[in-house]
Amino acid sequence: MALKGGTVDDSKMEPKEKMRIPPEIFSFFMAPGGHSLIVRGNAGTGKTTFALQVIEDLGTAEDGYYVSTRVSDESLLIQFPWLKDRMISPFKSKTGMEAARPDRMRSGLTKMKGIGGSQGGPVRKEMSISIGKELSDVEFIYDMVEKDRKVRRIFVIDSIDALAERYGIQPNLLITSLQKDLVEGYGQNLLYVLESPEPLLDYLGDGVVVMNRTDVDRRRVREIELLKLRGCEITRPRYLFTLRNGKMMTFNLDFTRRDASNALWSPIPDVDGKVSSGMPDLDRLIGGGIDRGSIVLVELGQSVPLNVAETIERSFVSNFIMLNRGVLWFPSRRVSAETVRTQMSEIVPKEKFEKQVRVPEVASQVELSAQFIMPVEGANAGTDLKWKNVSYMLGGGEQPYLSLLGFDTLESIYGEKVMDQIMDHLGAMKKNKGVAVCVTTQSTNSTSRLSDIASVHIKIDSVGGTTIVYGERPFTECNAITFEADGAIVRAHLTPVV
Repeated sequence: MALKGGTVDDSKMEPKEKMRIPPEIFSFFMAPGGHSLIVRGNAGTGKTTFALQVIEDLGTAEDGYYVSTRVSDESLLIQFPWLKDRMISPFKSKTGMEAARPDRMRSGLTKMKGIGGSQGGPVRKEMSISIGKELSDVEFIYDMVEKDRKVRRIFVIDSIDALAERYGIQPNLLITSLQKDLVEGYGQNLLYVLESPEPLLDYLGDGVVVMNRTDVDRRRVREIELLKLRGCEITRPRYLFTLRNGKMMTFNLDFTRRDASNALWSPIPDVDGKVSSGMPDLDRLIGGGIDRGSIVLVELGQSVPLNVAETIERSFVSNFIMLNRGVLWFPSRRVSAETVRTQMSEIVPKEKFEKQVRVPEVASQVELSAQFIMPVEGANAGTDLKWKNVSYMLGGGEQPYLSLLGFDTLESIYGEKVMDQIMDHLGAMKKNKGVAVCVTTQSTNSTSRLSDIASVHIKIDSVGGTTIVYGERPFTECNAITFEADGAIVRAHLTPVV
């Protein structure tokens, strides 16, 4: 079976941010000349889906053909229905018994077919009688290339070891011959899928990638590892990816940016009595939202970027503000109240922030007197955050209140044993049907105790440079988190990793 993609000029190439494969793979194949890529990994790791995705993502720049030696056309269509409009029947070329014509670069093919000796050398005695071999799939590729040598294509052979076995040829000879004739001779792109995960043939390819499955906290995730891409800089050696609807998707670190609309945060209202985190995908992950009276633990792994924590905190706070609710906020990283107000002024109205939000600061360190600053003594969190004081300070907003507590900040003010002091505050939030969101990091001492009392426990970590989110309570699958920026508003999106 062969799969054909379209061909357009370079000016119409698909933007990289819309691609599903790692951008290094795209750059590798689009560089001048021909290139060969070996893809290996254990069964079920996504090698075939990756190969098909490469064809699709390169389809706006060059033709692509897929030669399958393992799976029938019917089976592929069941698994990958989106292939239907791109499939064509392979053309079976005629195989001659004579040696290749001098104007054709077929020395490797000649060697595989068993016709004549090495190019330019004496004919070996045992090869003096030409018997030939029927290499229809391989000759189809050669005929396609020789029909129009000016067109560069990508040919995917899935799998190269199964094709070699079919023709009784050693895989290294098959790859070496195709490399010499098609890649180096005709400047074509080739992608070889290997059924074996062993690196024995890695030296034969210009590039090598490995597909892996691994576990993260009892959850299975998939990674693609870029071992070698000759002539191409590898900026990220590992990418997390997911397989959904017969397609592969990797996850970029950059924000997807839209034209700034200068609009303020659009709140997500309560549904069935549950309040929103401000992130619909996160609400979905934890069962439709957060019950009033909940303690939510957001646990950040060591390699999680700071902007991830900031985005999540701002989403919670912005949604509560725009629903006219009161917010007590100890920001993570212990930034000043004035800094927080300035950052949030592009997302929510300044007057609403100042009326409804209180950012505690130690009284002896306060340099600015403002309505949104809540002076505290800084000696005991239980005393500073008594419900009577909190409810009075948040009187400008409606209930249910949000208490967002960055525990790195709390521990820097009140010490490592702050949990002993803050239990009354958490109990009061629960009793009065508010929501307490506790954000911790790996350096936080309070995480274990918070996990014991939290009704919702969300973990955020990093795998291969991709940030993942999953629920420990409730137990959920891993989701990759990506971001979309609309001016100053950054929204988080979650994609299940399957």
